Amino acid sequence: MKRFLFTSLLFAVAAFQCGAQKFVHDEYLDFYFDNREFDVSGEKYMESETYHSVLLMPEVGLSFKQNKRTEHRIMAGVAVLRDMGSGEKIGDAFKELSVYYRVKHRISKTRSFEAAAGVFPRHLLGGKYTRAIWSDAHGFYDSNMEGVLLKYSTRKLYAEMGCDWMGKYGAATRERFQIFSAGRYKFYNYLSAGWSASFYHYATSAVAHNVIDNHLFNPWVKGDFAGFTGYLQELSLQAGLLAGYQRSREIDDDPVLPVGAEIIMRAKKWNLCLQNSLYAGADLYHYYDYPAPEGGIYSSALYPGENSYRGLYDRVELIWGPRISKKTSLQLTAAFHFDGSGYLGCQQVVRLRTSF
Repeated sequence: MKRFLFTSLLFAVAAFQCGAQKFVHDEYLDFYFDNREFDVSGEKYMESETYHSVLLMPEVGLSFKQNKRTEHRIMAGVAVLRDMGSGEKIGDAFKELSVYYRVKHRISKTRSFEAAAGVFPRHLLGGKYTRAIWSDAHGFYDSNMEGVLLKYSTRKLYAEMGCDWMGKYGAATRERFQIFSAGRYKFYNYLSAGWSASFYHYATSAVAHNVIDNHLFNPWVKGDFAGFTGYLQELSLQAGLLAGYQRSREIDDDPVLPVGAEIIMRAKKWNLCLQNSLYAGADLYHYYDYPAPEGGIYSSALYPGENSYRGLYDRVELIWGPRISKKTSLQLTAAFHFDGSGYLGCQQVVRLRTSF
């Protein structure tokens, strides 16, 4: 693998020098409206607030085809994020630059490999991650990753692994990085298995010396029984384990090992889906409310997932996703949240994504 990557890079450099490259461009747009109402539970896990933003990520670059199976790209772009009603100036909307190298290699008719390195857009990820690792809002607002991404796929298997370098040691910023992975294997049309995982190292800054590890592994199995009904688009049951490893060098002598189970049930017809996500187990966010040395609490800086995996938690969603086109998706969601004490609150979400 190392030899392949090194050879690919040499070919790309040589091709660009010889003038064999061509100009390419990509555009990605993501509209996100998320109205949260949790006053009924005293904002126990989530605050009552509204996210209303649009993200545009145009990219330009050079492409070179090494042969019929291998393509190299060097890309550069910008993330333009506009929070509706913020009153920001036009220049404030330009949030972050992306600069990265990407290679796609078709090993055979059924196997392919892909890699990206640099500052690349998050939407290149193809794996499915539990919301305990990344919340929907985090995935939207943290639109770029800084590091490397590797992807491998066959007819039955998809696997990816990457590293996001999220912070450099400094006077006010912690050194921190996250190694992540996700994949799935399809045994039959009705049975598959997979995983999502996160190794998150939350290190120190000049004023914060408390190193914390926050790791989570989520293996799962899924059965899809729509084919047996002959009527539904989807009828599935997914059951997974959430096993964590958390350790703070200064707070606890021993690591914290929370374990729980997540069960997701989906029924879909006429592009209308009823989904129930149930978590039962230990508190996965042990240090969430602890005071941080730099001020405030650790909160979402240490736990970028949904702050609801704290015991018994149930999320019921009614989702409508009409078919628009192959590269454009629209999803309207009404979500209702519960825990062991009862009703927590609700969300209304509109998400439109397109690329061209």
